[in-house]
Amino acid sequence: MEDKKDLVITSEELATLLNDAVAKGIAPMEEELKRKVLSNEVTKEVKDLVGIEKAAKWLQAIAMGDYNTVKALSEGVGADGGYIVPTEFRAIVIEKLQKAAVIRPYAQVIPMGRNKLEVPVEGSAVTASWKGENVDLDETNPDFGQIVLDTNKLTGLSIMSRELLADTPINLVNYIAGRFANAFAQAEDKAFMTGAGTTEPKGLRQYTVGGGDQLGADLTGDDLITLFYGLPAQYRKNSVWLMHNNIIALCRKLKDGVLGRYLWTDGLGDAPATILGRPVLEQNDIPIDLGVGNDESEIWLGDLQFYLIGDRQTMEVEQSTQAGDAFVKHQLWLKVIERLDGQLALTDAFVKLAKVK
Repeated sequence: MEDKKDLVITSEELATLLNDAVAKGIAPMEEELKRKVLSNEVTKEVKDLVGIEKAAKWLQAIAMGDYNTVKALSEGVGADGGYIVPTEFRAIVIEKLQKAAVIRPYAQVIPMGRNKLEVPVEGSAVTASWKGENVDLDETNPDFGQIVLDTNKLTGLSIMSRELLADTPINLVNYIAGRFANAFAQAEDKAFMTGAGTTEPKGLRQYTVGGGDQLGADLTGDDLITLFYGLPAQYRKNSVWLMHNNIIALCRKLKDGVLGRYLWTDGLGDAPATILGRPVLEQNDIPIDLGVGNDESEIWLGDLQFYLIGDRQTMEVEQSTQAGDAFVKHQLWLKVIERLDGQLALTDAFVKLAKVK
């Protein structure tokens, strides 16, 4: 019977065998990947994505640091050097923004193809008059001015887990878009109401409009009726009320002085409540600490179609896994930038009741 000899192999030989085996297994994969890259199949597969799947893949690529995919799915490079988000992701943000915002859904949104846009506005209207035959016509020269919409940068920052984005991006698209939409809605509404006009939109409260003061010590239905009919009819038919939550609480209790009916009417379904047939919008950026006693507020009434929002209609994104303690906590810091402006085109379209309490 032959003696069996033990198989002896050195560590160097074992390492060589393992390297050869790994190389043989990886080589075909590398060749296939190289072939796909050279034939542009990888980019083509990515670019074939649409809708929420495209938005999800883009978010996942950002979280994983896959910049080739981020670049392929983005709409280009923005003014600040970040990637312009896919239109699919921006559409989700804007859809949620429309639902969360107060002023934007009623205002006139003007797409801007560049950072500045000159918009002609009418200063005085054309007048018409009846004339007989062979009588000279009265000459009217409508005044035209212009406002310049100049985009301002609004930035939102969100910090999130990289694992969360990498594992379930589709489920998180609506959530992440909603977070940015809510943040942008609050910032926009505040600027559209109170903004100074420098590095931010010019808010309604920066303009001088018609109206008057509350007559008595307490707000009455007569105050609202007087304000309502102080607004010219052509603007009244599309007007909305803007008031703080505290003032809404007062208005809900007001009745007319003849039949004792409440002026407030609840809306049906998702429709807003109305006063004198016009929607009431809750705008909590209107101050409630005005006046000598720091206890007064304002009620605004007007046609928001004359408030112009200039929107570049793009959003830019920047990301970092190194900022702050993101590296230690394995987080992704996501910064989204939008550019817009807002200005009132016609002060005649608004009236204001002051010294309300």
